[in-house]
Amino acid sequence: MTSRAIILSFIIFTIALATNWFLDDSNPLPDTEDLTRNDADLYMHDATIRQFSDNGMLHHELSAERFTHFPLTDWTTLVSPNIVLFSDDAIPWAITAQQGRMITNSSFREEVVELWGNVLAIKQNPDGSFINIQTQELTVYPERDYAETDKKVYIDDNSGRTTAASMQANFVEGKFSFSSGAFDRVHSLYIPSYRR
Repeated sequence: MTSRAIILSFIIFTIALATNWFLDDSNPLPDTEDLTRNDADLYMHDATIRQFSDNGMLHHELSAERFTHFPLTDWTTLVSPNIVLFSDDAIPWAITAQQGRMITNSSFREEVVELWGNVLAIKQNPDGSFINIQTQELTVYPERDYAETDKKVYIDDNSGRTTAASMQANFVEGKFSFSSGAFDRVHSLYIPSYRR
């Protein structure tokens, strides 16, 4: 009788184990790694995104060799980005870099384009006057035509060169604010031969 109870218990245990295994296999729980992955969901090559102002004028455009969007963070990485700020029919600023990231606007933030790697911002006027800004990192707020950096910056124009530890630029108003740092002071070099 004891051996029958042991055999019966073993059979019940085996059936329960097999049933549990089949149920687990047919309804697998989601892998927690899948819930936290941020795989890209959109790629674009040699594309341009244009933004228009409320009055229908082209306000700015962003081009890149490659756009890669990541849905979890809602960021888009950029390879060789080029952003042009038209500033309501004013002479545009053209800004290029090696890499970048676009953070799209939402109810909590405005659109931001972060650029790094040989960043160059150029404004070339028809009369030959110009302004060039060079730095290693630049954060651009296209809707406000505003940019800033906390990296060393070089600004060249027709009258010479200014260097600074950081910069804030309002492109519409043509106002620049330069700051010194622990090792870099704001320094301007006037070169008369630059004048036209």
